[in-house]
Amino acid sequence: MALAAIWNVNCVARTLRVLGVVLVAIGAAGYLLPAGTVHWTALIPAILGVLALAASFARNAVVAAVLGAVVCAVALMGGGSALPQVPALLAGDAGPAIASRAATAAVAILALAGMGWALAFGRRSV
Repeated sequence: MALAAIWNVNCVARTLRVLGVVLVAIGAAGYLLPAGTVHWTALIPAILGVLALAASFARNAVVAAVLGAVVCAVALMGGGSALPQVPALLAGDAGPAIASRAATAAVAILALAGMGWALAFGRRSV
């Protein structure tokens, strides 16, 4: 019953909740998985994920989408520089920091597309 209540929301909120969970997972993996010492900035995707989860609880779908777009814009500013290095990442020549930044940027792009689709075609009220 509780799980159904979490997902019985408008499409924008659902998109933001998926974005938040994925960003928290990317941040946790970027901080916990690499060997050696890792700087705290590896947790920035997790912080953005918590902000996306908080934005998903906005009652108005447009407000939630604007807050989500701001989170995605910040994620793209931080991770967008890693997108040209994706071929090196796929070849195995890039490190975990590049992988984390590229994944964050890719998820932000997909979330922006998802929120745009949700606003255009999805259910807007609870």
